[in-house]
Amino acid sequence: MISWRVVNSTSTPLVVEILQRHAWRLGYYPCTAASIASGSPTIGSGTLTCYSSCPPTMATNLGSVAVPCTSYNTLEDYSMGESRFQVKIPKNYRFQAIYNSSAWFALVLSTGSDWSVAVQINTFQRSNGKYNQAPIATMLPIIRLRRNVTYNVKINVADNDFDPYQCFWSNGSLNECGGVCKAVPASSVLNQTSCMLKFIGPSVGYYAIALTIVDFESLTNTTQLSRVPLQFIFHVWDTNNTCLLPPVYLGDSPADQCIYVDPGQVVTMRIRIQIQCPGANLSSVIAVYPPGFSQSAIYEDPYDTTINFFMVNYTAAANQVGQNLFCFAGVDSVGNQGDSTCLRFTVQLSTSSLNTLYIGNVTRYPIGTVSKFQSVWTILYPNATSFTRPLVEAYIRFKLQSTAEDFLTLNVVLETTNVLYLSDRLVIYTSIEFTPGQSFYISFDPGVFLEISTCLRNSMGITDSSFWPFNIVPEITTTLSTTTTTEAPTTTLKVRTVGKTDRYILAIPLLLSTLQVPVPKTLPMTEIQTTIATTTTTLGSSTITLTTEKPFTSATNFPVSVIIIITIGGLIFLIILVWLMLYKLRSDMPSASQKRSLRDDTVTSKRSGRSITSIVQQYRLAIRTNRRKSKHNLRNNQHLVEVEC
Repeated sequence: MISWRVVNSTSTPLVVEILQRHAWRLGYYPCTAASIASGSPTIGSGTLTCYSSCPPTMATNLGSVAVPCTSYNTLEDYSMGESRFQVKIPKNYRFQAIYNSSAWFALVLSTGSDWSVAVQINTFQRSNGKYNQAPIATMLPIIRLRRNVTYNVKINVADNDFDPYQCFWSNGSLNECGGVCKAVPASSVLNQTSCMLKFIGPSVGYYAIALTIVDFESLTNTTQLSRVPLQFIFHVWDTNNTCLLPPVYLGDSPADQCIYVDPGQVVTMRIRIQIQCPGANLSSVIAVYPPGFSQSAIYEDPYDTTINFFMVNYTAAANQVGQNLFCFAGVDSVGNQGDSTCLRFTVQLSTSSLNTLYIGNVTRYPIGTVSKFQSVWTILYPNATSFTRPLVEAYIRFKLQSTAEDFLTLNVVLETTNVLYLSDRLVIYTSIEFTPGQSFYISFDPGVFLEISTCLRNSMGITDSSFWPFNIVPEITTTLSTTTTTEAPTTTLKVRTVGKTDRYILAIPLLLSTLQVPVPKTLPMTEIQTTIATTTTTLGSSTITLTTEKPFTSATNFPVSVIIIITIGGLIFLIILVWLMLYKLRSDMPSASQKRSLRDDTVTSKRSGRSITSIVQQYRLAIRTNRRKSKHNLRNNQHLVEVEC
């Protein structure tokens, strides 16, 4: 089998990848597990050569047909390998490349021993502006059939453009088949549309089957996009054992199901095969392994001796984008071979999806900036397209753009109220709060729109992060820092002198009257709370009240400036208190005139002969009388004091 596809459509000339798979006699090109693991030595020899309508600037020799071995079978005596290589081809050419040589081993029917396989490569653009990908056919190199038993053999084909294709007998005039052009019994029938081959082997021996797969842009379009050669062997055999029951595949995955994998992903699967003929056992497995596959030993099921199983591991490579068919069949000890079973490992890049919703860039909303409470998401189907809820679980994923990790997943089978499949659209309901300031995208697993078992384009997922992106409005947290300077009002005391003592009391300087107090406030906007702090200063019978609005802060955030202000205020209060005490002491002391009077009285008393005791008593009585007069005058003259602010 030789196929091709354009892998770089922007370069000049185009870069075309050639995919080839060849099988040889094991005795001629040996293969072992060690050579499979190492990839060397290669098997086969020769070159793929441009044969007709060759572009003038392209080399005639396209590349070697030698391939690394990927599998072998000692019972059927074959080794097989697969490889890819790239070649530069100018645009807008359609030409044929062939690989021919000799010789076939002994065949029941043939017109010669030469072989020839031919592939048609086309570098014209399709009507959609894209370049074609030729079909890929995967058949077991040898298929064992009982003599005179009718078989319907399915030709396994994958077209990564999902183009319609047909199967034809290879054409000798186009150098497609060498000496084995339609070298089959006359009773053989090939259904071109279904690619089913009805075959009855009348004689024991080997029959070479040479077919060509052709793809078209549509069912009504007759222009061929490419021609891909496929050749394999029917080994007709006979036995006296009358059991015709072939081994059957018991799989963890249904036959022909697409298994979607990402490049670099490792997939492990268990393959189980049951033997149906009594007393028989599994003698071998014939398989086609794409590169990246490895197989374990074959084990017998401990609970059922008719079942055997083995494990396969597949590591997907980036150059394997598209369907990679792993096909196999068990052969029992009677000689019966089971039907060829294929699992389609489909390597998909985020930008390689052929889902009609993706390539059609259908309407979906909302896109862009949305609220963190956004809960309704809608994607509209193209005209004449509709989807129903699948029966096999698949997920819609809301992913973080930064890490591609799942933020929310919805199982489309179970979440019947959150995922609605309507006639013209898919509606998704979410009930979570998205993270403010984050960017997200919506991803659809394979099987969300069409079950993966169909292996059709709409069973492919949509995982491109640029298909349905959205971001959440950030929540702005602002810290407002301001410095407010509050000036206390200047209070002026106008004093009217009523008495000698009152003059000193009412003339007390009000130190706080001209005090300027800076009050810094550093609080978040959303956390500002206020309380009313009242400072009251009482002087005599006059009361002055200053009221300011100060921020209420926690103890841990108490401003240092406030502490300094409180300290200064306390010192001022102490100064006033000390001053008042000194004033009181001074008021209790006799005045100069009183002292002179006392001295005069003393002298007089001495002269008059009065005792000092009587003089002291008289002095105390005078002081007490003065105090009473001062209090009386203060009460009677409070209205004489004016306070001007």
